[in-house]
Amino acid sequence: MSPQPFASIGLSESAGLAFGFLAVVYVGILLQQGGLRKLGSIVHDFSNGRYYKPWKTIDNFTVLSTKKHIAELSEASVLSQKAVYADMFGFKHTMNGIDHNSSDHRVIRTRLYARLLQVNGPVYLNGLFPLLKESLNKTLQVELRNGRQVNDGLSISVAPTARRLASKLMAVVFYGDVLASDEDFFEALLKYPKDMIKCMAAFQLTPSWMSPYMHAVITSRGEAMHKIQARLRDIMGTGRKTWTEPEKTKTLTIAHNMTQMTDDSDYWDPELLSQSLLGIWFAAAHQPWMFLDFVLLELCARQDWQNAIQEEIDTLAPSNYDQLEKLPLLDSFIKETVRLNPLDKFAIRRKALEPYTFQGGAPSVPKGGTACVSAYDLMHDTRHYPSPNSFQGARFVPKNTAAPQSKFTEISEKFPVWGYGSLACPGRLYASLIIKIIISEILIKYTIRLENDKERTKWYWESFTMPYESTRVVLKERHHA
Repeated sequence: MSPQPFASIGLSESAGLAFGFLAVVYVGILLQQGGLRKLGSIVHDFSNGRYYKPWKTIDNFTVLSTKKHIAELSEASVLSQKAVYADMFGFKHTMNGIDHNSSDHRVIRTRLYARLLQVNGPVYLNGLFPLLKESLNKTLQVELRNGRQVNDGLSISVAPTARRLASKLMAVVFYGDVLASDEDFFEALLKYPKDMIKCMAAFQLTPSWMSPYMHAVITSRGEAMHKIQARLRDIMGTGRKTWTEPEKTKTLTIAHNMTQMTDDSDYWDPELLSQSLLGIWFAAAHQPWMFLDFVLLELCARQDWQNAIQEEIDTLAPSNYDQLEKLPLLDSFIKETVRLNPLDKFAIRRKALEPYTFQGGAPSVPKGGTACVSAYDLMHDTRHYPSPNSFQGARFVPKNTAAPQSKFTEISEKFPVWGYGSLACPGRLYASLIIKIIISEILIKYTIRLENDKERTKWYWESFTMPYESTRVVLKERHHA
């Protein structure tokens, strides 16, 4: 078994050995239950880059497809978004004991997140743009110094670079430049999502009674989690007045605004605020960098589209957020990349806290069961996507210039990447801004290609798509006329 998949999610040598031991035990069990045929299937799956959760089976898994069912799935109070991911990522351990298997106070939390990120958040995007651009330029130069010279440019590892660039900008959005520039804190911000992914894999491989022990080993007893939460409790509690972020930029941050919006609440306190922001950070830090990675890989594979987007950026020269949003080809290319490379082939996952039957009498989801949609099927539906398996970078650019564009951040049952209904991702505008500002800055300065165009770039765990850490791209400086 190659150690490459474990390295790509950042497993330490000891954790990798633990996984290896568990894999041997599991293979032994399978041999007892199904003989060489099952072993052959495992070998075939691993050799073809497919990785499944072998210990736990998916029972009571209901996949929906109609718009009516999707809307009901998104809004039913006993179908919990948080509970399904609490099971998957072990929030009891990875989010310091927070309880997500309850519908209590769901409305309070949902309203806060929506107001914070979706209603009030866009107001700050123009103000954040110059801060993010400045932070990007500094961070990119640091990353490039870690590259290696090749014949026609500079070679860098795309996944670690994408992770650090996107996470740095997202850290500025969440916590301001002072905390984002604190190397110890930033390394914890990078480590925490990695810990979550490693725990997800470990929890699927092991019986539930082993979860706290696996979490302790993999995360060094939650070192990154506790480090982040301690700082958040401070700036969202007793240390608010001594937080050293300049007032002009502090007022743009999610941490500051989340605290301001909950000042008069009896429900929210610094402990709960810090836990909740920790959870938002995981989603915000994990998804954008992976989208960014896949977009960079598609640009490398499609030189003609890379040239076309560079021409669009050169011509329109975006210098603020509003102008960046007026790059139709860039937006369409990103959306088409995500359509063909969803992070999870299933979307809008919900856990039934109680037995639930959809209107019309079917389907029924038992307590503890999961309902979801197939993002893959919806985004390959020929009724909405002609030639769905072909990459069309301008697919979402309207033929009629007067017609509105189907934007990357649009909420639709045809594009369920962001979820649906009232629980659709409220931070998608931040994610889009960060992806676009990084892509545009790179393409203004460089052409990019894969260092080895025959190398694998992605692998799969269950329904999740993961980038290899080892994939390298070459950046060649552009010479503008």
